[in-house]
Amino acid sequence: MKVDHSPISEKLLLNAITTVLSHYITETDPYILFNGLLDTLLDITESEYGFIGEIFFTKEKQPFIKSYATTNISWSEETQCLYEKTKRNGMIFSKPNSLYGAVIKTGQLVISNAPASDPRRYGLPKGHPPLNAFMGIPFYGGGELLGMVGLANRGSGYHKILAESLQPFLITCGNLIQAYRNNLKHQQVETELNKYKKRLLILDKSTDLDSGYCFNHSPLRLTKEQHTISLTRKELKLLEILIIHANVPCPRSLIEEHIWANVIVGESSLRSLLRRLRNKLPEISIKTISGVGYMLKINNR
Repeated sequence: MKVDHSPISEKLLLNAITTVLSHYITETDPYILFNGLLDTLLDITESEYGFIGEIFFTKEKQPFIKSYATTNISWSEETQCLYEKTKRNGMIFSKPNSLYGAVIKTGQLVISNAPASDPRRYGLPKGHPPLNAFMGIPFYGGGELLGMVGLANRGSGYHKILAESLQPFLITCGNLIQAYRNNLKHQQVETELNKYKKRLLILDKSTDLDSGYCFNHSPLRLTKEQHTISLTRKELKLLEILIIHANVPCPRSLIEEHIWANVIVGESSLRSLLRRLRNKLPEISIKTISGVGYMLKINNR
């Protein structure tokens, strides 16, 4: 097999992460969330099937994987029934002498582009789809091995560069499992989401708004038909945070922190700043969301 050693596009990866974290804000069922996560991961790595699971231990301290998401690769009525039975409660992977078992035992990346001759391979049940290539990647949180991602049958094979380029995705897996374990407040995930959105905007460099406006993210600048619109630094910062959260309500507290950092300001300061921005940009729709904050509407998104 000729292996393609290209990494995953950072922009493609960040788009996937922001989508997942956005869903976490409203989705409380990890099985729904992680199935969406797996579908995205299979798509961006061009893999045929796989799983995402958390590591648990038996009473005898033996590690095993309980999946949050598993591709449906049923090959008979019996295995389809098994899949339907376990897809909501998790499928158990408990064979230590296997490719995925090598990940659990070592806590290290495992790649095999010739599984049929790999001594770590356990074997496949009769009728199981072929396994032509495998990559098992562990993910951590708080210094602890939390789980792993298993991917199979990428046409151009797997390699270390590909695994390394997926690190932001794996960090997200670990953070989400920790969030479910510890029942963390949504604000903490929103903070992480905000960080990735900012990074994504920097990669994009500019954002097209309605009515021909274009917002440049580095340095902050608003133009229309290549002419710079005169805005103060605080007005640009207000527009920036609204663009980061375009088409969804942005809380007042988040806006104030973005503009004034650790300085405590009264509600009138934000209202006054918003009024000036609306007066300067009457074609831009900035809605007041009662009891929450404000929302910038961008029709081309």
